Amino acid sequence: MADRKAIDLLSFASTVFPGDKGPLNIATQRLLETGVEFAVNARRCFEVDGAKQAISARRWEYQLDNSLKVESDLWRALNGIIHARRLDVHFADSPQRIFHQSTNVVALHFVYETDRYPETYVDVFGMAWAYLTFGNFAWQY
Repeated sequence: MADRKAIDLLSFASTVFPGDKGPLNIATQRLLETGVEFAVNARRCFEVDGAKQAISARRWEYQLDNSLKVESDLWRALNGIIHARRLDVHFADSPQRIFHQSTNVVALHFVYETDRYPETYVDVFGMAWAYLTFGNFAWQY
């Protein structure tokens, strides 16, 4: 199940969305549902293996404020999403203009806050790709 949700996350992270409130609310809800389902199922795999996996891939080139905490450890990212007391999606302006009657945005990060961690950003594409290329669970090329 985690691999299917990872593919969904790669798709969401590669899509340009219209920035209008209606479509963006739907996209946010679907991303949050998919992200939590992915995190729960992917964490089960890591509980078996126990190895570390870094989040390093990006779909889009972007620059974040240096004061923001960006998670690069897949295990901590999965736990952060699962245990979040606040979970949201960070969208940014798209480098591609698809919708001419609206702003164009892309989903860059899950943003979570837990009892243990302050506001933390996790690259949506990078997290999914880190899982799909991980050890025994990696895709067979």
